[in-house]
Amino acid sequence: MVKDEPLVSLEDSNMNLAENDSQSNLSISSMNVLTDTAHGENNLDANDSNNDANIIKQLITAAQCGNLEILKSYLEKSPSNPTPLSPNTTDSDGITLVHWAALNNRLEIIKYLVSKGADPDVPAGDMNATPLLWAARYGLVYIVDYLIREAHADYSIVDKNGIGIHLASVFSSNVMMVIYALWTINELKDSKNTEIDGVNTADPTGRTLLHWAAYQGDFLTVDVLINAGAKVDLLDSEGFTPLHWALVNGSKSVVSSLLAANSDVTLKTGNGRSTWDIATDMKHNSMWNSILKEFFRDPTSGEKLNILISKDTATFLAFFIPYITLPLVLLILTSNLNIYFKLLLTLALIIFQQQFLKRVVIPAISQQKITLLKSPFFAGVFSSTAYWCIVTWFFKMGISTLKTAFFSNIIFSLTATATIVCFIKAMTMDPGYIPSNKDPLIVKEIIFQLLETRSFDSNHFCIHSNIKKPLRAKFSREAKLNIARFDHYCPWVNNNIGVRNHKVFFAFAVALTLGILSWLNITLTYFKTATKLTDSHSCIHLSEALCEGYYGSPFMLGLFWWVSLQAVWLTFLVIVQFFQISKGYTTYEFSHKHKHESHNNNFSSVPPDDSNDKNIDNDETNDELTNLTPSTMNTTVRVLSKILDSKFCKMVGLDQLLFITTDIIERKMKHFEKNNFDFGFRQNWIDFLFLKRTNDPISFKSLISLPLHGEGNINGYLVDYYKLYEVPQQA
Repeated sequence: MVKDEPLVSLEDSNMNLAENDSQSNLSISSMNVLTDTAHGENNLDANDSNNDANIIKQLITAAQCGNLEILKSYLEKSPSNPTPLSPNTTDSDGITLVHWAALNNRLEIIKYLVSKGADPDVPAGDMNATPLLWAARYGLVYIVDYLIREAHADYSIVDKNGIGIHLASVFSSNVMMVIYALWTINELKDSKNTEIDGVNTADPTGRTLLHWAAYQGDFLTVDVLINAGAKVDLLDSEGFTPLHWALVNGSKSVVSSLLAANSDVTLKTGNGRSTWDIATDMKHNSMWNSILKEFFRDPTSGEKLNILISKDTATFLAFFIPYITLPLVLLILTSNLNIYFKLLLTLALIIFQQQFLKRVVIPAISQQKITLLKSPFFAGVFSSTAYWCIVTWFFKMGISTLKTAFFSNIIFSLTATATIVCFIKAMTMDPGYIPSNKDPLIVKEIIFQLLETRSFDSNHFCIHSNIKKPLRAKFSREAKLNIARFDHYCPWVNNNIGVRNHKVFFAFAVALTLGILSWLNITLTYFKTATKLTDSHSCIHLSEALCEGYYGSPFMLGLFWWVSLQAVWLTFLVIVQFFQISKGYTTYEFSHKHKHESHNNNFSSVPPDDSNDKNIDNDETNDELTNLTPSTMNTTVRVLSKILDSKFCKMVGLDQLLFITTDIIERKMKHFEKNNFDFGFRQNWIDFLFLKRTNDPISFKSLISLPLHGEGNINGYLVDYYKLYEVPQQA
């Protein structure tokens, strides 16, 4: 968390933080965090009490290192210490013991000092700051919380440069400290007033929290401030907006967040410097132009590009374009044209389609950066394939193969109907979005609850939606909400898969698999009945049925190969889903179990000496789920893992299949035993398929029932995934 404020100057801008802002150098020369060496007992000589300087040194070291016994020996009256020292004892710079304990995150020491009468509001050091400001500057949330709520420290005090607790929190770069300051340090009396106190706090030069966060390149804090209502276009004394300072730093994430919040790119600084000038001066112009293009703005003027079609029209086109291009490609490839001309024509058609989507359709769907995977295009690819399969079966193959492939026709008619119904449901259903929270009183209550359990960190508190994060939930940046029991995002249905639509999605996948197999069988039967081979017909690499299709129904043969290709990824999907459900995993959890990098920075600042540490691990960020990486994986598998880590392989499920294969081959099955949501094959499937009250019997009604909100079953018990905060116990 410790981070010195960098000094940056721009030519021709007269902007030098060191010259214009003495508060830009917030470090106190004597603020050195000490490590705990043998509990602070080194260099302590209790017999040297006659030397005042040495006694003070011992007290300071004890406060820094958390040695409560040393402090008690000097601050409490005893036969060996008839004249105890004051808990407000200071060093030569006027820095108190509370300062040193606060800086070193020694909560128990602070509690003891306050209980002995220590004043928590003594200003000291180069900046004349209180212990509260020291703790906030280093992102020590639990120290700050105790000083404010228990020691009744005055959070309105500022240092000699006008820096208060909100600015000090931003300087810490600990987003949890910023959240605490924003949502708990206010004077709200009811929920009707939703304005967040302090969100636009400025220093004496007019630089707000957002200015400083943007300058530091702290994209998480920037997002939190924007969500809390920070104004993005306020000017400091030099005419700089947060966007100007973000370009000084060069953080692409911060600049993107500010543009997404509609920051004005045309504003100039007090001396006439534009955002382009600053980007050029700081050698960030390439990044700046790239971001402008991503947000569909003119790279030279910043103006939003003209959108040719409406959002609804664009969504419609993205979904239905494959209905036209798919049959055209099949007709071209199965025509009698020259093979090279066919390939060239097909390539030209695909390029035209992709450029039209990229330049016209996608910008109209969202004027912020989205990928083709997050558009309705791939759902259109699937549905168009299903459409042409149904059309060819209904008008061409069904009647002629009714006798020769009776059962296949019956199965296809049933599975096609089920596939369409489940596809529409899976695509349009709310996957389980958990409502965000902007009621200041409720957010404050949640923060205090998490502080009490020593779990106020980004694992347990969603910094984007201000909710206590339930187990197995994941935040969606597109929806800006958490998804309960998140499984994965599926481009084939253009929706996230969560607690509400997972069962429907699985039914869709199974019905589609059976439908494809029956359709392929019907098609082969049709080829045999539709065309009779003669001596003039010759197929070297094709079976007799496919050869008959080649000569008799080339379009149908092309569709046959295309559907067969779809059957490959679909088979992977069904296998992976079956395995994960059987083991009690979601796709997201299973993927994280195999990630080779760990993300352990959850911005927790629980004091090391805290006797009230009740912290319990969370779900998807729980080490048991996210950091179970197979460290002994051989080189061949690692190489394959990198190859299969592409978007395409993730889209068709190859990455998940590799994970399963790796676990089986390398006998890593012991990892599965640590999954807290695995209650055995039978119970896992009952929980997944049947939505029922606790102790209710299995029934057809419970099989077809879908959650209204976050309802689900775990080990036979009905739970609400919107409010699931504790790992269920094994039966």
